Amino acid sequence: MNYKRIAHSIVERLPTDVNNISMSYLNRVIGDRTKSPYDFAKIKAIIVKDYMKQDTNHKTYKNYIKGGN
Repeated sequence: MNYKRIAHSIVERLPTDVNNISMSYLNRVIGDRTKSPYDFAKIKAIIVKDYMKQDTNHKTYKNYIKGGN
């Protein structure tokens, strides 16, 4: 099974950018493609690693509160 090809086809058919998709929606879309837990884990790992941006500079409410004190 070509996991990278399946991951790419899932990402290109998403209604919005992959970074705006919730994990529960992503799990459902991947689950529609495969029923094997091993295949599910492989495809999800590829999507999270290759397609989702891992921005560590998120502005959260906690950051604003800490910065204001």
